[in-house]
Amino acid sequence: MGQHYKEIAAIALKRRADAIPKKYLLPESALTNLPLNLTTIPKSSGHFTPAELEIIEADAEEILLKIREKKWTSLAVTEAFCKASIVAQQLVCSSFYEN
Repeated sequence: MGQHYKEIAAIALKRRADAIPKKYLLPESALTNLPLNLTTIPKSSGHFTPAELEIIEADAEEILLKIREKKWTSLAVTEAFCKASIVAQQLVCSSFYEN
């Protein structure tokens, strides 16, 4: 008989975790006692720099303008959004498994 779905899920979760740069992850301590409104986490966690917060809160037009004006690099924008998406994934998984 094939693998149990829980074994397959555990393998997939480990593979995903191993692929994520650790510097982008929120510390485990930040994943306890989460508020109901998770949108406050980027600012309240201290995990994002002021520049990263400015980038992830900007709209597309502002991002393009700042890149064109050479105030932001495309690398900085990409890294800020990668970090934000990894944190969002952590928060979604954390709150999903707590309930």
